[in-house]
Amino acid sequence: MVRIRLASAADAPAIARVRYESWRAAYAGIIPAEIIERVTGRYDAGREQTVFASRPWRRTLVAEQTPPPASAPGEIVGYASYGPERGPGGIPLAHRSGPQTRPETGAGRRAELYALYVAPAWWSTGTGHALTRRVLDETRSEGYPRISLWVLEQNARARRFYERSGFRLQGRTHVMHELGGVTEVCYERAINPL
Repeated sequence: MVRIRLASAADAPAIARVRYESWRAAYAGIIPAEIIERVTGRYDAGREQTVFASRPWRRTLVAEQTPPPASAPGEIVGYASYGPERGPGGIPLAHRSGPQTRPETGAGRRAELYALYVAPAWWSTGTGHALTRRVLDETRSEGYPRISLWVLEQNARARRFYERSGFRLQGRTHVMHELGGVTEVCYERAINPL
């Protein structure tokens, strides 16, 4: 059982651990191991703390295991980051004047699911679905009508997960040269009103 909550900079070490573990399991055979090691580093909490400080438009949720008693803090077993759809350079399309303020939301704009990672021991437990539902709820409440995401073309497991969650392939692709030339594909779905 997990509880979904808004993350804080104090969660950076646990987020980095989940990222480290999930990249090794999910991308083995897709991205060369030396690139995975370089990109994730061993529990790079400093990188995650920098993300909290430098990208105020980005929201991060964590999935926390709820041990008995339920009031005790649990282990973070997954996370999802989302916000306004980004363009080249990672800056939200609707916010090109500078990254220090949060862009507006609203009709005609798209949210983006930037990252969704679950520790491999928690795969197929409903944790990913719980995080996705919460992201959809949050972006709906912020007024976004649609949400997009990018996923590695060869990551069949993740693609099946997103398709079961209502996302549909859009035909847009781009090559991730910094990850060894792998291709990402774009998915999108409507965020239905409550």
